[in-house]
Amino acid sequence: MTQLPYTHAPLERAELLRGREDDVRALTMNARARFLAVWKEAHAVDEHQRAISFGPEILSHAATHAATVIFLGLACETPWFALAFASDEGPPAVGAASFAGLREIWADTEQALASRLVYARAMAIWHQNHPRCSRCGAKTVSTESGHSRTCSACGYRNFPRTDPAVIMLITQGDKCLLGRKAEWRPGQFSTIAGFVEPGESIEHSVRREVAEETGVVVGAVRYMASQPWPFPSSLMLGFRGEALSTEIRRDSDELEDCRWFTKDEVRAAESGPGTLLLPHRSSISRWLIEGWRDEN
Repeated sequence: MTQLPYTHAPLERAELLRGREDDVRALTMNARARFLAVWKEAHAVDEHQRAISFGPEILSHAATHAATVIFLGLACETPWFALAFASDEGPPAVGAASFAGLREIWADTEQALASRLVYARAMAIWHQNHPRCSRCGAKTVSTESGHSRTCSACGYRNFPRTDPAVIMLITQGDKCLLGRKAEWRPGQFSTIAGFVEPGESIEHSVRREVAEETGVVVGAVRYMASQPWPFPSSLMLGFRGEALSTEIRRDSDELEDCRWFTKDEVRAAESGPGTLLLPHRSSISRWLIEGWRDEN
């Protein structure tokens, strides 16, 4: 199976450097340092709508726009940073042609860079969403090189969160179970997914979500892979599950439609008008479906 998008060439995160602010500050001035600008959950792109990074010269704009500097890590001794610009201002004039969403530019982005954009996006969104302390309501400030926020009044530290979600391709023989939400493109179907609840194992979460949304009973569950999904803060845990029943009792609040599709129907997907549309090519859902489709 092909490697999942957004999982290529991970950075050395260099966690021990985060608390050494003088050392990290020196890294921002390193001539090799690269910065990824994020504004309103979008990334800086050139005139061809390709993602771009910047050198230390962008720091002059960071001060002007009160951007948060976030240390991401090292790649072959090159320091990488995210710059989270305030979302309540206009797009920063940083030498980018414009800003674009990650899913719009993914196909034309080198995969190692796409993995770094995912990281930068997740961290920028977290900073945007936590300007105040969850305990006392006072303002928070970025600490640990952007990997925590500390309350200016009570000193409580908050850390970036990741929401675990299960996403599963349920099969029985030559058929797979796919559902669709009302807001999706006409004809688009995808795998079943849902969030892991407190006190719940991921295997139980797979079976519970499928049963709640489709009424199908799942037996054996097999872990396949995981994918960071910062839309805004999930970690998608991908599974294959074997159905013990085939009758569908759809939850209309969750799904507009739910069906069993054969491998031939999946192979014919997107081949013409009125055919099945699969999820976005950057998603683990697509990866799970295509991996099953291509099996002998």
